[in-house]
Amino acid sequence: MIASPGLRLTLGLVMASLMLLTATSLTAQEVLTNESVVALKKAGLSDSLIITKIRTSQAKFDVSTKGLIGLKSAGLSDQIIEAMVGHPGTPASAPAAAAPAATAAAPAATAALPAAPAASAGPRDTIFHLIGGKYVELRSAASSIETNVAFFSSSSELVLKGRKAQYRVADKQPVFYSTWPPNEAPLVRLKKGDDHDDRNLKISSGAFHPFGGTQKMGVRSEDTIDVESEKDARGLFKLTPKQPLQAGEYGFVLTFGLAAGASGKVFDFGVD
Repeated sequence: MIASPGLRLTLGLVMASLMLLTATSLTAQEVLTNESVVALKKAGLSDSLIITKIRTSQAKFDVSTKGLIGLKSAGLSDQIIEAMVGHPGTPASAPAAAAPAATAAAPAATAALPAAPAASAGPRDTIFHLIGGKYVELRSAASSIETNVAFFSSSSELVLKGRKAQYRVADKQPVFYSTWPPNEAPLVRLKKGDDHDDRNLKISSGAFHPFGGTQKMGVRSEDTIDVESEKDARGLFKLTPKQPLQAGEYGFVLTFGLAAGASGKVFDFGVD
């Protein structure tokens, strides 16, 4: 039996429709998550291919602070994470929704942090200053470690360029949010350099004798500012100086590593 041209056309349309429905169904079933993107990375796919996959797929990503830290720990590049944060299917208010209802009385302190600060290529550990209900990201200052050696003694200082920090605050008890607890990034007061255009912080000293010696390393207690610390629902540490700060230069110094301040990373600010 030979099918008529009209019947062949009808059968062709039916088959095409079935194939289109099947392809649509398969595509609709796949929703990318943090875990699936990590799996693509572990499978050895290139960053450009993963980013294309993210941009052309449905997705439901967790871009809370904890989620972003997990993605970075899994080895994803900033470019991949930025594509996940910018995906139209990513809920922008997810971090705020996770906050407990009891915090509704203080909306400025519980507002969602930016998932990825506008000036950065991707998320990273940092410190924010809360001012006027908005979060301002502090930038780490250019710094170096200078060691002075004298007869049977030595000392080292963490030195920052410039006598004043570019970021200034007027509040004497400013509120900061940090991904580090205060023991890992203590707040310190910086001393102005005597002869140079810089600020410094003493981080080690030593005395040596023919039969021994001593070496002290770390941020000194006299340079540390006591802060009130409270960990919120997002895993961030709310840090507030216990006493009003005097006019001067300050900074949060990362102390993990070989010695306090050895990383050379300081989030500095000034109080006017």
